[in-house]
Amino acid sequence: MQGDSLHPEGTVEIVAPSVWRIRFGEPERFVPSRFRESPPDLEGLSDLPQGELELELSEVRCQLKPGRTVVTIPCQEPGEQIYGFGLDPGAYGQKGLRKRLTVCASVLGKTGASHGPVPFYVSTKGYGVWVDTARVPWVHVARLQPVHRTRNRRGGQEVVFDIPGGQGVDVFFFGGPTLREAVQRYNLFSGGGCMPPMWGLGLKYRNYTKADKETVMAVANEIREKEIPCDMMGLEPGWQTHAYSCSFVWSDERFPKHQEMLEALVGMGYKVNLWEHAYVSPVSPLYAKLEKKSGEYTVWGGLVVDFADMEASEIFARYHDENLVKEGVSGFKADECDRQPITDCTPFNYPYCSGFPSGIDGEQMTQLYGTLYQRSIQSVFRKRNQRSWGDVRATGSLSAPLPFNLYSDAYQFDEYLRQLLNASFAGLLWSPEVRNANTLEELLNRVAMSAMAPQMCLNIWFMPHPVWKQYERDKNERGDLLSEEEEREVAGKIKEIVELRMSLLPYLYSCFARYKMEGLPPVRSLLLDFPEDRELRDVDDQFLFGNHLLVAPYMGSACAREVLFPKGEDWIDFYSGRRHRGGERIQMEGEPGGVPLFIRDNALLPLAKPVPFVNEDTVFELSVKVVGDAPRPFVLLEDDGESYDFEKGIFNKVTLSWKEGKGEVSRDGSFDGRRYQIVEWSRLGE
Repeated sequence: MQGDSLHPEGTVEIVAPSVWRIRFGEPERFVPSRFRESPPDLEGLSDLPQGELELELSEVRCQLKPGRTVVTIPCQEPGEQIYGFGLDPGAYGQKGLRKRLTVCASVLGKTGASHGPVPFYVSTKGYGVWVDTARVPWVHVARLQPVHRTRNRRGGQEVVFDIPGGQGVDVFFFGGPTLREAVQRYNLFSGGGCMPPMWGLGLKYRNYTKADKETVMAVANEIREKEIPCDMMGLEPGWQTHAYSCSFVWSDERFPKHQEMLEALVGMGYKVNLWEHAYVSPVSPLYAKLEKKSGEYTVWGGLVVDFADMEASEIFARYHDENLVKEGVSGFKADECDRQPITDCTPFNYPYCSGFPSGIDGEQMTQLYGTLYQRSIQSVFRKRNQRSWGDVRATGSLSAPLPFNLYSDAYQFDEYLRQLLNASFAGLLWSPEVRNANTLEELLNRVAMSAMAPQMCLNIWFMPHPVWKQYERDKNERGDLLSEEEEREVAGKIKEIVELRMSLLPYLYSCFARYKMEGLPPVRSLLLDFPEDRELRDVDDQFLFGNHLLVAPYMGSACAREVLFPKGEDWIDFYSGRRHRGGERIQMEGEPGGVPLFIRDNALLPLAKPVPFVNEDTVFELSVKVVGDAPRPFVLLEDDGESYDFEKGIFNKVTLSWKEGKGEVSRDGSFDGRRYQIVEWSRLGE
């Protein structure tokens, strides 16, 4: 299809390489594309294989009804499966389901309600579809039986988007040739994936919510004494004078001379992250400035900031810059920007009837609030040419460039893992944080799963003592702690797992570079690399960590499971060197906290000597594992690890190659520093 054409139901336009848009009617003013963080990466889109759209746009139709916009998209039967719709914790394959893509703080079965609902899906036929709306749509995924099929010449099932408002909508289509390229294309259309600072890929430890200065410093010192690598120290609500709603002012009672504490933590190698939410308390210095730039209703007595008003967003950001980031804060945890389900009366559900000065309504604001909140915070660090790494409770469409990880109160293993995979279909990052456990085996398996996520986080916000002192919540709260010997054992096991994470940090950092430049998620569903393997279509408990590692985590307290290896490749056990054929199924057994890892055949895997934390002059000592007889080169991104100078081309590509039984290293680029030193090459198993 070339150029623009008039569709019977709308106008079709090619808006980027292998990206089509159909405009039906007159789209609403407040939609995700209006608030995008970055423009489409047209260069990256051009570099992808250009494929035809495996979908007849002439069969896509729209009905503008009073109060509803209904978009119908053909879904080919019987061999097509659908994935996506955001962070849905309840379902992996989506075909046959009814979704309600609302921001939601709770797990509601397979409904699509989540912390990251995204009206984007991909098909195993090799295409993607995104609807640019800030409304809460119902989506019927190949489940309705229409009376008339005269417009659907294929006579198959359909995906139906039932959207509030009868004005119109833009629908975007992303070509393949496989669903992998469709996902990459969506992420690049979003502006490319985020690029975290190198320190952001280490461990984040979040303190007890009632911790004071003395408690925080004690934990920080203990972590260093136990030699557990840790890069980030998070403070929960108690750092403020008032938290529900927020004052954004340090509590002198709990944190006297807080600047001294910040300097001490930074001096120990920690980056400080502060919890908050965007409901502004009457006691906050921000209240008077934002009172006329907020919604008609309050939450916890605080203002709901109208982030759709750029001036309001700038006021909020400027305060953070001048009063918090300037003092040494490196990131924020943006909480409570989601929405409780209808069965929960917790009072941060401002109503959809809310009005805002910008003209956005409460429904649109609820769906966009997390994304707009992130953009405000991110603008502070952008202006400083300083990368940040944060946490957020809600996000949505086109959010791949934003350096925030989703988290939630959900705590079931299967839900955590399913969200990790579903995030990779939607331009989202998911952090399966660790809080407590019923058994030591469960704790260590949770830590191991967190180690294989985009962010590794121990979030001990509701327990007064570190998790290695007692992992059972009720015992921790009443001070019934482990013996010194047991504590050493738990801390030692956690240290081992974190050190595995740190050994993979340069590898993961370079995989994030592919996310930024190619749109390929660093942690992703197996289907993105093996879209033709039909046996993988229901496998929602294994995933790829970077380009070469397959992870099959243990669940709950169990230390045994089945592993299915994708077809078309051999897979080599990370620890034993044992080779497994693609398509093979095995029973895996191990120790609590063990991370079942398998390396793709013919790969080079750089492993770093673990460091206690990452700073601006850290040089990683790398041992390169050589797998197979003809390993493919591996490219490490080398830059300062902290600024956005890499976007100006100030970085090196460090290419690792194996030729004629010998390792070779080449550097190409303009960065004059060194972050990597290759100290050893060895064949796996030797």
